[in-house]
Amino acid sequence: MIRPLRTELRRSNAPAVAVLLVVVGGLSAASMYTFWQGQWLRFGYVHTTGMFILMPLALAGGAVLGRRDRRTRAEDLLLSTGRPRWQRALPAMGALGIAVAAAHLLVLAAGAALLAGTYLGLRGAVAALVDALVLVGAAWTGMAAGRRWSAPLVPPVLAAAVLVVQVGAAEIAHGDDRLGNLSLMISWPPDTVWETTSTRLLLSHLALGAGLLLTGVLLAAGASGLWRAGAFAGLAAGVAGLVLVASPGPAGIWQLDAGAYRYVCADGTPQVCVTAVHAHLLPGVSADARRALRALAKLPGAPTRAVELRLDTIGENDSDQWFRPKPRPGTVQFQLEVDPGTGRDPDVAESIVMGGGTRWSGCGHGSDDVAQAVAAAWLLDTDTVRLWDSWSGFDYADKYQSEVRAGVQALRALPGAEQLRRVTALRDAAARCEQDLMPYLTGQAAP
Repeated sequence: MIRPLRTELRRSNAPAVAVLLVVVGGLSAASMYTFWQGQWLRFGYVHTTGMFILMPLALAGGAVLGRRDRRTRAEDLLLSTGRPRWQRALPAMGALGIAVAAAHLLVLAAGAALLAGTYLGLRGAVAALVDALVLVGAAWTGMAAGRRWSAPLVPPVLAAAVLVVQVGAAEIAHGDDRLGNLSLMISWPPDTVWETTSTRLLLSHLALGAGLLLTGVLLAAGASGLWRAGAFAGLAAGVAGLVLVASPGPAGIWQLDAGAYRYVCADGTPQVCVTAVHAHLLPGVSADARRALRALAKLPGAPTRAVELRLDTIGENDSDQWFRPKPRPGTVQFQLEVDPGTGRDPDVAESIVMGGGTRWSGCGHGSDDVAQAVAAAWLLDTDTVRLWDSWSGFDYADKYQSEVRAGVQALRALPGAEQLRRVTALRDAAARCEQDLMPYLTGQAAP
């Protein structure tokens, strides 16, 4: 068995199919590098979404190999031997299966190498292992189809048909329509960096992979109508599992990765903690957060601990949800938004001291940003603060720079005790979820 397998790996199109899958899968991941940089779970999303195109390619590659015997006029010679059909097909199927699985896992290994030093949970690799099974099943099904129907158009027609079905299903499906599960492209990316593919989604892909494997084996091994009926039944079962097992919508696709979600804390005091998925950023984050805590210590009753804000909800979280979780007493929260250009969050300290440490106090987003920024600049002994946003960079904050600078100058023109009183009053008002905060800095609010 080993010698025929080696021969097939040399003379079949298995190496070419593997190279094609590596190139396409690698380019797909590279095109979204800024999305998954430093994030293993997001890389897993990009990797598994590439199955939208990789599975049709594996199917077509298998069909090309399946046509080989009839194309080279070796079919009659092979049929004259006393070996059963499955024995004649096994070396080629084994070589092709090894090639496509190795290609998919090679891209996974390359991603893991690029992400060395960051969080690499085992859960993030499970989807790739399941998808490798789907690719092997698709290649075997394509090979069996090529052996049965050797027309030159079979490989491109099979690939095109699968692509059309996926695109059509994604376009037609709306809301909770399970028809959208026919597309292997995950339409909803993970909303947070500690979300991973759900167990139901993995099981649905596993069902598809098993159905394709069964289809390929039965169609290649049997010549009777019963074998063919079993093959088509296996294909129908796999597609049904794909459609019915997975739950549509973001909440059905994603779940929390407990390992990525847990807190990891820096050594020393005051305590600074981030989620494990951001542990590689902890040295820089802890320095910035401790600078912010020292600034907040100017105020009475200041927090002594800073932790990364995390959500326990799955799916599309709107912007206000990020401002709703309440911190524990004595703790200030901060959100990490990593700039893909630098690989770090550029405004940890500024974000923490906004409003005297109340930006993430659980009141929602709608407070007076200018007044909060004035208080933050006063606490940090700067003229202004600039907050970075993953969508607009610094553009949003830059619109209000003149107002913030003017507010800081007016505040610092007052006696020191009065400055402290007004910033403390603003902090307390923001903690009560009041919306209009500037009167507390100008002295117009009631003491």
